Amino acid sequence: MTILNDELEPIVLAPKPRRLLALLAVNADSAVSVHALVQELWGNNPPRTATATIQTYIGQVRRTIAESLGKSANEVAEEILITEGGSYVLSTSNVALDATEYEMLVATGNAAIQREDFVQASDLLHRAVGLWRGPALVNVEAGELLGARIVHLEESLLCALEHRIYADLQRGAHHTLVPELTELTARHPLHENFHRHLMLALYRCGRRAESLAVMRRLRARLVEELGLEPSPFLVQMEQDILRGEPSLDRTRLRAAADVVVRQADRRAMRHVVHLAPMRATG
Repeated sequence: MTILNDELEPIVLAPKPRRLLALLAVNADSAVSVHALVQELWGNNPPRTATATIQTYIGQVRRTIAESLGKSANEVAEEILITEGGSYVLSTSNVALDATEYEMLVATGNAAIQREDFVQASDLLHRAVGLWRGPALVNVEAGELLGARIVHLEESLLCALEHRIYADLQRGAHHTLVPELTELTARHPLHENFHRHLMLALYRCGRRAESLAVMRRLRARLVEELGLEPSPFLVQMEQDILRGEPSLDRTRLRAAADVVVRQADRRAMRHVVHLAPMRATG
């Protein structure tokens, strides 16, 4: 996680305040109780001074954000890192969070898939995945709460990749997908949908024998490691490839000349908290 100032230079936070900010950021615009912050930082063995220490860390975070924005700490307390009773809220009204933008792009991209606007879906999901530059919250020592959120983010990335690849296949981009899918299936050797997408991409590239070989390798691995056969949808794909099912060659591309991708206006957002420095391939 990184805080950037107006010049896109990183602002350094100590480990525990950084972890506190990370928990607030992954719950942006929602109240996070002092109890939850204490649990994240110290688990079941908090010090007697835990509540006072949390207040100290909140002050440090506010001053750091104020420095990056050129605001006063009081302004940050009123507008950005807000106290609500026994909780704190990180408001996105005046800051930009890459995790929030990622989730917005994924939701909009998935909605475009439902409408079969595959060009728009591909563009949105490419941009969403492109926000990742490494493992989620890689520079934060995560406790129980952040650890669960990291699992959520990483599973979300796999789903976003899967949906983006589906959109790319529907728009006829199979030639460019083969290298990426080859890497993804190596990284995730039991992920059936990545294998299915690779089979289809290879088949559409005129590489039917290689497509069927993907299925043979996956079947052998599933049987050897889990004692399972491939799922019915993969078996159906294999059968369709064997008989040259004409529907495998079809894409469902809608004209997208009039599609306008609307995003939140970021002009007023001068501060960026990078919560997920990640790589596009997961």
